[in-house]
Amino acid sequence: MNKRIVILLLLAGIFQQTFAQIRNKINWDTFMSRNDMVFDSLSTKWEEGAFLGNGLLGVMVYREDANTLRFDLGRTDVVAHEEGINASIGRCRLPIGRFVMGVKGAIKSIKLRLDLLKAELSGTIGTDKGLVHFSGLVAATKDVIILNTRTEKDEKLSWIWKPEQALSPFLALGKDTVSKYTANSPYHISKENEVNYNYQVLASGGSYTTAWKNATNGNTNTLLITISSTYPKDGSKEAAKQVLNSISPTNVPQIIAAHRTHWRNFYQKSFISVPDSRLESFWWIQQYKMASATRVGAYPIDLMGPWYKMTPWPKYWWNLNIQLTYYPFFSSNHVELVAPLMKMIDDNIDNLSKNAPQPYQHNSAALGRSGPYTMTSGIKVLKGNNGTESSDASKELGNLTWLLHVYYQAYEHTMDKKIIKNLYPVLTKSVNYYLNIMDKENDGKYHLPYTYSPEYPKGVTRDANYDLSVFHWGLKTLLYINKELGLKDPLAAKWQEVLNNLTPYPQDKLGYRIGRDADFSISHRHYSHLLQVYPIYDVNWDQLENRDLIKRSLSQWENNSASWRGYSYTGSGSIYAMMGNGNKTHQLLNEMMKGKYSIKPNTMYLEAGPVIETPFSAVTTVNEMLLQSWNGIIRPFPAVPDSWKDATFNDLSAKGAFLVSGSRRDGTTKFIKVKSLAGSPCLVKSDFKGVVKAIGKRQFKITPQGKGVVEIDLKGGEEVVLYIGEKPLSFTLDAVKSDGKNYWGLK
Repeated sequence: MNKRIVILLLLAGIFQQTFAQIRNKINWDTFMSRNDMVFDSLSTKWEEGAFLGNGLLGVMVYREDANTLRFDLGRTDVVAHEEGINASIGRCRLPIGRFVMGVKGAIKSIKLRLDLLKAELSGTIGTDKGLVHFSGLVAATKDVIILNTRTEKDEKLSWIWKPEQALSPFLALGKDTVSKYTANSPYHISKENEVNYNYQVLASGGSYTTAWKNATNGNTNTLLITISSTYPKDGSKEAAKQVLNSISPTNVPQIIAAHRTHWRNFYQKSFISVPDSRLESFWWIQQYKMASATRVGAYPIDLMGPWYKMTPWPKYWWNLNIQLTYYPFFSSNHVELVAPLMKMIDDNIDNLSKNAPQPYQHNSAALGRSGPYTMTSGIKVLKGNNGTESSDASKELGNLTWLLHVYYQAYEHTMDKKIIKNLYPVLTKSVNYYLNIMDKENDGKYHLPYTYSPEYPKGVTRDANYDLSVFHWGLKTLLYINKELGLKDPLAAKWQEVLNNLTPYPQDKLGYRIGRDADFSISHRHYSHLLQVYPIYDVNWDQLENRDLIKRSLSQWENNSASWRGYSYTGSGSIYAMMGNGNKTHQLLNEMMKGKYSIKPNTMYLEAGPVIETPFSAVTTVNEMLLQSWNGIIRPFPAVPDSWKDATFNDLSAKGAFLVSGSRRDGTTKFIKVKSLAGSPCLVKSDFKGVVKAIGKRQFKITPQGKGVVEIDLKGGEEVVLYIGEKPLSFTLDAVKSDGKNYWGLK
């Protein structure tokens, strides 16, 4: 054949493969504006305020009183460091203080908008003397809070600093009067040149400083604030001075420009658009909240994030809260934000070992119900115990292993072997604890002694499903890591033998029990007895023999819902999503938004204090309506409710290190795009009705596997578009139609 003809034929083949392109028609400015939070007024409630943050510093804006706005300050590493006492006092979050905006006139109107794309709050405050034009942000690239104001007519504005004592909220609320506590000395306020300082030395070591300076030009004012924290050295004042001395009115515009670029880049890592405008906006506000609450180099997110509020829970909770907080980061394609959590675990393996009782500390690790950033929280489960030796809280043995399940998700969504190399030692210790206390009984099965299933009344039981689920997952994961890294661990044979002979999950006619000695008959907000179903998927909807058991268990939980809280709705919604029942999932999410324990107007969530995990867990559930990945299968649009005729998502993350996109229009999936980051086996289950076709930069082989699953020979770095029918000229990625309302904020 003529060489020229061969070349033309090859070019024609390439053209045929790449002719249909993804057309990204998302107008980010227009789209994000429909998801902004709008405040047509402000109340005196924290949970109805506008919040700003940069992953370390936080500001909450609401009313001090009828004529004053308050700007509460927070920084996630402003904590006490005193050992040997109740961690709610000795290792707790500490208050900083607030600025209040005073005006000359009487406030008549407030119109503010939290622009998500810019991560900036702006608007006007109207008084009977004139107007105050306001804009504020917490800079993403520099630890400074920038508050700009401009007044009109006869209005005059003043900023007043109101510091708070460095006292644990646990003491301030009168929750503890026994613990020996070394009081901190009073704060010290001073001014050097143009910079003001509120300097707080801590009795347990270190200090923190709030520093600020004003730049006024006629009727305009810029207030620059920073907060520094140092431990164990006392260097916070000097650190704060360096930050503010590096900023002048001339470089503030550059800081703001870098801030806006940072946020635009952050948002564009993933995208969703659904016809439920309220839920769509909620999702995007949580993305903003995630990156406002944490960043690389900061502390992991506790129950309040950087938005300090008086609370009886000024530390970390390990038996659900932190796990649910971090799950949505993975599917939303923001694995980078999980780094502080993984670092905290890596840095505290010795403390985790010391949490185990003395007989097991040589090879085990554990984590109690709650505690400080150092992860010191003991467990007292001993082999052969009868369940009465210690408090329920000290029997929550599954917390560490469940937390490590979160850690492992970072590996599954990146396939970075460095992650499992770091995970392996602590997971081995966590599983060793179970190996130390288990017994093989007459039935030939391994059983666990009395442990506690979190929060369930009378939940002390042998063979708790909470523990069996994470133990089972831990054994399987260790075996996988051992093989994947070629470690040849001598314990592998034992892990496999235990896995083969571990007692089944206790159940009865109503479904899964709490454990061997405890049925499920009392209302229970926590789904600790169902972890094997979700989020571990050891028992799942693909297993036809388990479908009735899953339905019975879920029904029994729902029928006893008097004690449900927000995350009960998201957890049950996620199980329904696994079942493919998007209508029920959507219903449960909407029910979560109302009632006594509802999502608040600014999307925060409160019980006795802030509990940030509930809104975040709702993001996980929304993501699972659009994309799931378990049992090695990518599942686009697995649980879309009937009312969502149109839906779009782009670059959501699937296990196996895939970025997945998809578009539905008029109730039909138009295309699915899959990009492989690591070359993992690519199995996709779709709702396509017909022969699935693929288009990309080469000819892809598609092998049907049955039940709607196809295998694609996708290699690392490649992407493919799946579709059926005639090949269109282009595949369009765009937002769905919206009613144009801004649902969140305060009207």
